[in-house]
Amino acid sequence: MIQSQTRLVNQLTACLKAYYPAGLHLFSKLAQPSTLTFLQRYPTPQAAQAASIQQIEGTRRVGHHSNPRSAASKIYETLHQPHLQADEITTRTKSRLLITLMKQLLPVVESIAEYDKAIEDLFLTHADSELFSSLPRAGTRLAPRLLAEIGDDRTRYATAASLQALAGTSPVLFQSGTYAKAHRRYACIKPLRNALQQFAWQSTLSEPWALEYYQRKRKEGKSHTVAVRALANVWGRVIHAMWLKEECYQAAIFEAARRDHAQRAA
Repeated sequence: MIQSQTRLVNQLTACLKAYYPAGLHLFSKLAQPSTLTFLQRYPTPQAAQAASIQQIEGTRRVGHHSNPRSAASKIYETLHQPHLQADEITTRTKSRLLITLMKQLLPVVESIAEYDKAIEDLFLTHADSELFSSLPRAGTRLAPRLLAEIGDDRTRYATAASLQALAGTSPVLFQSGTYAKAHRRYACIKPLRNALQQFAWQSTLSEPWALEYYQRKRKEGKSHTVAVRALANVWGRVIHAMWLKEECYQAAIFEAARRDHAQRAA
């Protein structure tokens, strides 16, 4: 379903670029009800420019915007700035295509929202939901994903290294004669790798140590992907310890353990 949404959003983006480029600058995200409602009501630049601030505000309320009046005013101002105009035939044909895409995309967006709500409700009934919810920036999507991928069988991973290997975050040593080089682990559980690396990147937005670790790897010359994978490897060890002890994440405890480890390693 996510793939269907992505495909339709890409088609919608291409369609808007052809005759309604302002539509791409008005909203941060196309696949949301308020955006789709606006484009359905005003499928051409001319229709949007003819709308009042009050009418635009109504489309913002569909998405429960925190400040619909302010958002509507900004949209109104943007619409009345100079923009390139497509010819009449292009506008007419592309606006029909836009409406067709809307009819396909809106039900998909609504269905995904229903799935998200069902997953969230089910997640909250699980004994480990509080543990995974305590992970910084995991939110209502990554926390359930991590729980689903890691599971609740405490005998599944003999060590943290087992989890890291299955998640594809720990490197593999390639050796031939006197030549040896560490490289990315290809044989792993791809959905687990994706979830853990997405979470690791999100954690840099709220955890100072995670951001510092990522930036240090970047300064060492590592690419963004390699730096995130290295951070995900650290998180794999942290999550495994939490998971085994059935304890929620506490930044202060982790920072203290990290300082203690650094002193012993010095």
